[in-house]
Amino acid sequence: MTGSERPRSLDQRVRRLADTLGFTLLWGWLLVSVLFVPAWFGYWWLGVGLFLGTLVLCWQAAEASTHPVSTIGRRKEVTRTRVTADDEELCDECGTDAAGGERRRYATRHVLFGTTVAVPEWGENVYCQDCLERESKGLDLQSSVDDDARSRSLEVN
Repeated sequence: MTGSERPRSLDQRVRRLADTLGFTLLWGWLLVSVLFVPAWFGYWWLGVGLFLGTLVLCWQAAEASTHPVSTIGRRKEVTRTRVTADDEELCDECGTDAAGGERRRYATRHVLFGTTVAVPEWGENVYCQDCLERESKGLDLQSSVDDDARSRSLEVN
């Protein structure tokens, strides 16, 4: 186990078991309903075809599961990493060197039964250390950057 991994615990195992059981019951119910309902009306071949098609769909949905099966709706995610001097990135706010700053990757996902069905927004922003400090103090980043640019131009004149 590396230092960045969360330690294993019983609650994680129980939650994983509950997610798997919920996923299996939901999709199992769908499979049974498409197989047996057409057979009751005399179309057994339609039930078999729907069963096989739904089986492939369930298999693909299990592979694409990104959240617990009980998750429905819109989810926002932000991943933060440090910018090193090797990255040679510029700050998206002020345009200075972002070494020592932060890279934020964000995504908004539409999730249905734990499976991401759409990602309408995603992207990446890079911030320098100065802009991160302004943000932590609660200052508006863009107005602070504009004020800094104005003060620099006044110093030059």
